[in-house]
Amino acid sequence: MSDGTVTEIGWSSADLESRRERWSLPLGDTDRQLLGADARAGRWDLAQGVRKTLDTFVRDSIRSVGFAHVRNLIDPAASEDAAVTGLSFVLGEFGQIVVQNAQGDLTQVLRDRDGDGATELGFHCDTCDLLVLLCLQPAVRGGGLTKLASARHVHDLIGRERPDVLTTLQEDWTFDRTGRAGEQVVVSPILFTQPDTTVGCYYQTRTVRSSPERGGPPLSARQWEALAVLDEVLYRPEIAFGLAMAAGDLLIIRNSRVLHGRSPYIDEPGPNSRRMLRIWMNTEVL
Repeated sequence: MSDGTVTEIGWSSADLESRRERWSLPLGDTDRQLLGADARAGRWDLAQGVRKTLDTFVRDSIRSVGFAHVRNLIDPAASEDAAVTGLSFVLGEFGQIVVQNAQGDLTQVLRDRDGDGATELGFHCDTCDLLVLLCLQPAVRGGGLTKLASARHVHDLIGRERPDVLTTLQEDWTFDRTGRAGEQVVVSPILFTQPDTTVGCYYQTRTVRSSPERGGPPLSARQWEALAVLDEVLYRPEIAFGLAMAAGDLLIIRNSRVLHGRSPYIDEPGPNSRRMLRIWMNTEVL
């Protein structure tokens, strides 16, 4: 088991490409089947070895790079209900599942509901400790990559290039989330130092820009410039890592240390449409 020590790494896209074993774990079919059997039974039995492997890997990966990727966790042919059951069983080791919206949903299947091809999602952080994504079906025509960016790397790069902007991003910003689950108005720096000395982040690109329209403080010219610089940095190829997920793959992201988004894709209606199962969690152990 991990000893709980945080060994933060501020990574670039090239760093992740060259060190996949640090953050991506392939699960064999036999281990996946044992895990599925225990999930259906609702207790750990046959898959105790898999349990230990997953526990150590997920904890160590999140404490170093801020996220963990497990390939082939769930049978790609499993139904959505079976996928939810299997994933919820595994996640019980790491924290508590929390509601995602005002309707009280504990799980959501993300898909392109508009069908207009405008499927890119800007970098942001969700309002929970852990974002969990399980790929049910990737985009069959390509695209739809999950994009990741290290808060530490973004912080250090902006600090070198634009220390004035970093100072602005370290000030309090207002995020009006009225009508959503959880805290309705969040006041937080966008980049900050956490108690464990890691660099933290809290960012929602649309919310921070629209908050003044909902009664929040107006954004100054200095703040608008800081947001523009932040977005430009986040979209640099060396910062934004694109992760292609296959059906059955799991991704767990520590929201306070890794920003995420999604590259555009053109969906295909019907059973081949891109679908991603999302769960939010809070935790004291990761």
